[in-house]
Amino acid sequence: MYHNVSKNSKLLGKYTISQKELEEDIIYLKNQGYTTVVVEDLIAFEYNGIDLPEKPIMLTFDDGYSNIIRYALPILEKYDCKAVVSIVGEYVEKSSENNYPDPYLNWTQINELIDSGYVEIQNHTYSMHTLDNRQGCRIMKGESYERYKEAILRDVGKLQQLIKEKTGYSPKAFTYPYGFSCKECNEILRDMGFISTITCNIGVNSLRGNEDELYELKRINRPTGINQVSFFAQFNN
Repeated sequence: MYHNVSKNSKLLGKYTISQKELEEDIIYLKNQGYTTVVVEDLIAFEYNGIDLPEKPIMLTFDDGYSNIIRYALPILEKYDCKAVVSIVGEYVEKSSENNYPDPYLNWTQINELIDSGYVEIQNHTYSMHTLDNRQGCRIMKGESYERYKEAILRDVGKLQQLIKEKTGYSPKAFTYPYGFSCKECNEILRDMGFISTITCNIGVNSLRGNEDELYELKRINRPTGINQVSFFAQFNN
């Protein structure tokens, strides 16, 4: 799980790595025999029995930072790797209107990522990427199921429609803001047609052909300052 990629050493931290670290990660994975996949590949495996590579791995980038197109895409192209980028609709819209400070992607850049063939776009809510009373898109204490369902349908559905209108693609996966999930949201997302959900729960996923395995996929956040051998050793635990 990646977020931002930067050349500014002052910005590096838990959720921002350097371009050099990203490239070294991908070189390491290639040397270890890993092949990058996206959500559509997982769906093809679970629903249609299409084999995955022997050692599949999914690179995900949350929130839709514009540095993805500046610093990550050239690396993906160079090493023939794919990645999943989960965007927040509100950020994209404001960036597209040129009245929101960098660093988020606009619709022109998102289409450039899609057209590259190396990036898959997924839904990360329209405006629920917050830590207010709701905490992401989690149901609030005392909130009725009906009111909560209406809020999710309105927000997530708005971004789903926008992505379809702006790119022609309908996301199959939903990425939980901050990883906050709940059983009520899982039910609503299934009814909306999402085939997969992605969390921040730490771990490795085991897929054996059961469609339910695509829900609440686990990930491991990649911070700066850890060498590749130490970081990827977690995959074997």
